[in-house]
Amino acid sequence: MKRIAIPILLAGLLATSCSTSRYPGERYPDGRDFPGSERSDEQRRGDRDRDWERRGDDRGDRGRGSDGRDYPFSALNIPRGHLPPPGECKVWFPGKPPGHQPPPQSCAAAMRSAPLGAWVITHEGSRYRVSIFNSNKRHIIDEVRYYLAQ
Repeated sequence: MKRIAIPILLAGLLATSCSTSRYPGERYPDGRDFPGSERSDEQRRGDRDRDWERRGDDRGDRGRGSDGRDYPFSALNIPRGHLPPPGECKVWFPGKPPGHQPPPQSCAAAMRSAPLGAWVITHEGSRYRVSIFNSNKRHIIDEVRYYLAQ
């Protein structure tokens, strides 16, 4: 009798210690979805918005410059022909002439290879996002600005 009871007890203990009752809802505490959970993009966006509210961040101007506004395209001072196409990014060196800038590349490669003080320009539909990298420390973004693509 004891030989049968011990494996059943261990299996029951193992099953209850790994159950989702520890994490109510459809997400782990760090925000990841459980494997196999069917959630729509809208539900994920709602969760992300609630996460920002819980942290106390002011995200009312989501997707805008650090001062909460979109800049006009003319303030970018880059000719249209030298901007990246949709879905690609371009590393830009302020102070260098447009003809001496590198060609567009994938956004992952641009963000990974951006040197000190460079900008990474991303075409996002009706606007351009410009990530301004720190001039003293690698892989640190000092500011993100958004320019209207009008």
